[in-house]
Amino acid sequence: MDRISRRGFIAGGAVAALGGSLALMGCAPGEAGRKGSKASAQAAGSGTAVGKGGELTVEVVVENGKLLHVNNLKSRESEGVGTAAMDIIADLAVEHQTLNIDSVSGATLTSMAYLSALSSALDAAGEKSSEWKKRDKAAVELPDGMPTEADVVVVGAGGAGYAAALTAARAGKNVVLLEKLGITGGDTILSGGAISVPGNYFQRRDGIEDSASKLAEDMLVGGDNIGDPELVRVIAEGAYDAMEWLTFEADVAWQPYQQFFGGHSVARSLIPYGQEGSELIVKLDKRAAELPNLTVVRNMKVEELIMNGSSVAGVKATHLLSDRKYEFSSKSVVLATGGFGSNVEMRVKYNPEMDESILSTDSVGAMGDGITMAEKIGANLIDMQYIQTYPTCDTETGSLLYTGNMRLNMNAICINKEGRRFVEELERRDVISNAVKKQTDGIGYMLFCQKQVDSTGVFRANESEVDNLMSRKKLVKADTLEEACSGFGIDAAELRVTLDKWNEYCKQGKDPDFNYRGTLNPIEEGPYYILAYKPSVHYTMGGLHINVDAEVLDEGGKAIPGLFAAGEQAGHKMGNNRLGSCSIADIFVFGRIAGERAASFAR
Repeated sequence: MDRISRRGFIAGGAVAALGGSLALMGCAPGEAGRKGSKASAQAAGSGTAVGKGGELTVEVVVENGKLLHVNNLKSRESEGVGTAAMDIIADLAVEHQTLNIDSVSGATLTSMAYLSALSSALDAAGEKSSEWKKRDKAAVELPDGMPTEADVVVVGAGGAGYAAALTAARAGKNVVLLEKLGITGGDTILSGGAISVPGNYFQRRDGIEDSASKLAEDMLVGGDNIGDPELVRVIAEGAYDAMEWLTFEADVAWQPYQQFFGGHSVARSLIPYGQEGSELIVKLDKRAAELPNLTVVRNMKVEELIMNGSSVAGVKATHLLSDRKYEFSSKSVVLATGGFGSNVEMRVKYNPEMDESILSTDSVGAMGDGITMAEKIGANLIDMQYIQTYPTCDTETGSLLYTGNMRLNMNAICINKEGRRFVEELERRDVISNAVKKQTDGIGYMLFCQKQVDSTGVFRANESEVDNLMSRKKLVKADTLEEACSGFGIDAAELRVTLDKWNEYCKQGKDPDFNYRGTLNPIEEGPYYILAYKPSVHYTMGGLHINVDAEVLDEGGKAIPGLFAAGEQAGHKMGNNRLGSCSIADIFVFGRIAGERAASFAR
C-alpha cells in the first residue's frame, strides 16, 4: 500500500481514524497483530507528552506494521516553530517508517516531546517503538534541484532575510535563502511582532498626533543619541511602507489599536493578529514558496564569504544534516543572520557583564555568524558593547514573558519583595532592567487583578504560557493580597499601602512618585495576580557598520562591493538601547533596502 501523507489523509485518504486511541474498523489497539479478519490488520493508538506549549497528544494509524498517518489531536506549540517541527517529524516518520529522527534545530523541546508522544502512540497501536528507534535514520532532504549559483544569496531566514529575499526575487533575480536551523524565522518568529508605525490608521482614528520625525527623535533619545541619525531616519520614514508591505505581501492583519511601548512618546506600536511574530514568518514563508526564482534551504550553515578580488562573490556552507560542504556562487550577498545574544563568549568579549549568569530570550541561532564572517574580510564592527536585556522574563528559563504585556497595556504595577513600586512601568527597557537588578534577589513582580485580565485579553492570547507559569507558581492567583504574596514572600502589608496609594493616584490622574506616562488604571478588588520576572539578554545593538543603502562598510568607511546587511546584525541604529517594536520596523525597512540594492548590484 502506498504511503498516505497526513495531508492526504485529512483530505480524504484511504483510511480514517476514529477518535482518541480507538481501533479502526472495530479493532482495539492491542489487537493489531492478531490473525483473523481483515479488520484486525488496522489499528490506531494515541500518545501524550509535555512540550514547550504544554501537553500535546498525537494519534497514529498503522496497518500490518506500517505507519499510515499521524494526526495531531492536541497541541499548543508555537505556530511556525513547534508546529513546523511537528510536521517535519511526522512526515519523516510516515515516509521512512522510523522513529530514528533527530530533533529539529530551533525547536528542540517540541521535537523531543513529539517523538515521545509518537513512541507512546505506536506502542498503544501494538507496535514496539523501541524497535522503530533502531531503524535507519531519516532526515530532511535538500530541496530538489537546489541551485548553487544565484544572482543573490541571502544568509539567515528571519524577518530581515525574508524581506531581502522576497524583494530581490520580485526584482526578477534568482535568489537562494540559506538558514542554518531546521526551522526559519530567527528571533522574528519568537517576537511579539509589534511594529512602530507613526501616522498609522488607528492613530489617525484615535486622534493621536505622530510623525516619522517624532519616532526618529524617540529612537535617538532612547538610545542616548549614540545611534546614527541617518540610519534612524531611514527606519522612521520607512516604517509605514514596511507595515503596508507586510499587509499586502504577507497578508498580515493588524489588531485595531496601538500599544504604548516603553520609551516612546506616543502609542504607535501595531500588533499582528494570530500568533504575533509567527504570523509574519509563516505567511512570508508561504509567499516565498510561491516564487519559482526563490529557493529556501534549511539546515545549511554558512561559514565563509567567497571573494573575487575585493568583491563578495558567494558563500561556503555546510549542510548540517549530512555534513556535506557546498559553495554558492552569486553576484551579491545579503547577511541577515541576526545578533549574538545566544553567544556567551562573544557577549563577554565585548561586555564582560553579560556572562553566562544572564539568560537569553534569543533564538539558539543568534550566534553572530554574519558578524564573524564579515569581520574576516575587513568589515567594520560598531557598538558591540551595547547589549540590551528585556526586563520581564522567566526567572528560570529566561524566555520573554508575554504575560508581562499587562504592563504594556497599562494595567499592572511593578513591585519588589518589599511590596513597593521601584520604577515607572513604561520606562525604557534598560532602565527597568537595571532597576530590577537592584531589587532583592534580582527579581521584580507585577501586580494586577481579574478585571484587568478580562479587559485586556492578554491571558487569552497567551494561554499556554499562563498555564505553564501557574503550574510552576511563577504566576499566582488569589482572592486576597495576603494569599497572593505568601508564595513569593512579598510584604503584603506594605503592598496594601502601595496599592492604596496607586489607586488614589489613578483617581487624581497623576503619579507623583514616578511620573507614569500612560493611562492610570486602578487595581481594585480581587482576585489578584502576581507575576515574577527578571531580565534576560534580548537584543545586541552592535554589529556590522552599514550605510543608508545597507552596504557593509570596511574599516576605512568604504562599502565592500557585493555585501549587504540588514536586521539585528547591522549595528549603529539603536544606540545603547532599543525601544520596543523598533526592531520589526528596522528589519522590514532595511531588509527590503538590502534586497533591492543587492538585486541592483547583481545586474
